[in-house]
Amino acid sequence: MAKIFTFFICILSATLLQAQCPGCIVNPACTANPAAPSLCPETLPDAIQGQPYEIDATFFMPQQFTDPGSGFDVTLASITIATIGGLPPGLSATTNDADNIYEITSDPLTQRGCVRICGIPTAIGFYTISVNVIASVSAPISTEAPQSFTLPLAVVPGGSGNAGFSLSPNSGCDSINVEFQALITSPSQPVTYQWDFGNGQTSTEFIPEDQVYPVADTYYVSLQTNLLNYVVTGVTYTSTGENWCGDFEEPSIPFIGCTGSPDIYYELSNGGATFTGPTQDNNESYSQSDAFIALTETALSINFFDEDVISQNDALGTAVVQFQEPGVYPFNTSAGFGTVTIGTTVGISFTHNDTIVVHPSPASPAITSTALSVCEGDSITLSLPEAAFYQWLLNGEAVLSANNDSLIVNESGSWSAEIRSEAGCLAVSDTLITEIIEFPEQPVVFVNPVNGSFFFNPGSGFEWIWLFEGDTIAGTQNLATFFPTEIGNYSVVVSANPACALYSDEQYFTNLSTEALAAYTYKIYPQPFQEGYLMIESNWIETGEVNIQVLDLTGRQVLDQSTNATAGVLSVFIDQQVPGIYLLRMEQGGRNGYQRLIISASVPGSN
Repeated sequence: MAKIFTFFICILSATLLQAQCPGCIVNPACTANPAAPSLCPETLPDAIQGQPYEIDATFFMPQQFTDPGSGFDVTLASITIATIGGLPPGLSATTNDADNIYEITSDPLTQRGCVRICGIPTAIGFYTISVNVIASVSAPISTEAPQSFTLPLAVVPGGSGNAGFSLSPNSGCDSINVEFQALITSPSQPVTYQWDFGNGQTSTEFIPEDQVYPVADTYYVSLQTNLLNYVVTGVTYTSTGENWCGDFEEPSIPFIGCTGSPDIYYELSNGGATFTGPTQDNNESYSQSDAFIALTETALSINFFDEDVISQNDALGTAVVQFQEPGVYPFNTSAGFGTVTIGTTVGISFTHNDTIVVHPSPASPAITSTALSVCEGDSITLSLPEAAFYQWLLNGEAVLSANNDSLIVNESGSWSAEIRSEAGCLAVSDTLITEIIEFPEQPVVFVNPVNGSFFFNPGSGFEWIWLFEGDTIAGTQNLATFFPTEIGNYSVVVSANPACALYSDEQYFTNLSTEALAAYTYKIYPQPFQEGYLMIESNWIETGEVNIQVLDLTGRQVLDQSTNATAGVLSVFIDQQVPGIYLLRMEQGGRNGYQRLIISASVPGSN
């Protein structure tokens, strides 16, 4: 049956909790070909701690389908959502049916339902949601079967919430590694980054190395992002031509040549703007180191001139300089050579901050127990200290719906538990071994009328000892056959553990003579016997119910059956047994009769 309903693993995370997120929408396209129970989507996405989570899931429940596990054609009548455990703190869910009962008919509208899971998960971790349902099937047989399913859901740490940089994760337990990346860039401007990670480390990289936060604490991270503007910080130029010569200011004298030196200045154009540099008089070399000309484009043109007050200014050459980063860029003109020094200045500065919290894991919890071993039918209560979330485990496997601080157990095994703090930090408990001690079957001592002995054998795994008048008889531990030596009441006490012992009824030994034993004898036939109906006759058997038991000579019971006798006659059907000598015990009204039964091998073709 479990395979028939595995599709409910996800949909039944629709809990019976408060209806905090109603309004799921059924997806009419959710189906399967060939028809089979299915879910859309098939898996749930991870939830992020501290961030709203909401998802609608549609389940398809065809009225008839072939179960791939068994090959049976199944007719599904209804599904009832019963209980659920293990939902991460902060999440709840509701179905589109207020009663959580889905009656399945041939109408396609009844074959689909939905669930909305929503909330704000508060604790990171990997959770095993357990769901219990009752499935009503009308074919191949009519039955109601309880089923349990599990649904894994991961709640992962959140990331950054600021516009300047991303980080992931922003929280964790004990010690975490965090990835960082700046978010602000510019296609035209240089950008610098100054990180302070709050753990004693800094960086200037766009994507810095992962950072380790080794101990539980709150860490404050900051990033200063500077968008830089390019600026011209310096200009040099050396004039190699003489086109500045021959005017009124720098006349050319025959037989002497040019007199004086040019008065150099420049005009720099960039992005539609023009800047004029200061004039340096009477020097063929120009040098400026305190320029501060803001640039908007990565190309500039620069024109050099000789300034003449009376006559027209003389052109000393033009150059175009292209750049991609700060530096000193040389250039040549038709009348000289020089350099332009490109630097940067902060245009806009941003500072963004964020917080990383490393939570301490809780201490490993100690399980307290009302007992470590109890007799079959009793139970043990296990308890844990206070925590935000609990998950009990039996032999290392999660126990479905075991999500409380205490657990009542009635089976043997190794019990442990996982707890989580409000932040989702995990701690695993110690292991506690419980033992539910099995009771044997009610012991019965049998009398062998042939030799006057008692015999008893409860099978492997048990200890027993013979008693006389309620006191143990030394040296009789685990004796299958016991020969009494004095008149009185004999019995056995048997157990798998002394705390859980059972006592047989007492058998009174009188050392009866053969004549006395004959008082409760009876006739059985055919003898020897093979298999089929065995006839029994005796004058002490009354009309009514008679108990018949057949035992081998080790005390192992091979038949225990009640049948009706009529006027001292009855019959009992006995399957074929291993050939040998058996003891047949007949009891009615407190009277016991014993008889040897010889079973022989069947002769081929005799039946």
